[in-house]
Amino acid sequence: MEMQEQIEKYCATKVELMAFREEVAVQFGKVHTAIESTHVEIAKTHTEIARLEGRMSAMETRLIKWFITIIIANATISLAIARYLS
Repeated sequence: MEMQEQIEKYCATKVELMAFREEVAVQFGKVHTAIESTHVEIAKTHTEIARLEGRMSAMETRLIKWFITIIIANATISLAIARYLS
């Protein structure tokens, strides 16, 4: 009889195992949903980063053009002043 009591105390029944299995499945579903929503957020972040990289590249190009224009204008003005003074 003692063996029967030990079995009942420490072993799970089929119903208990099925309930546990169902609970694990529900928890797994919740984790899977959270992972999917995380993937969506990561994709949005990658899209935003790509858009910002494009804008930075355009800004870089505009700055380089502006610097070259300023250098040419300064050189032209310097040469004009040098010719006028000499």
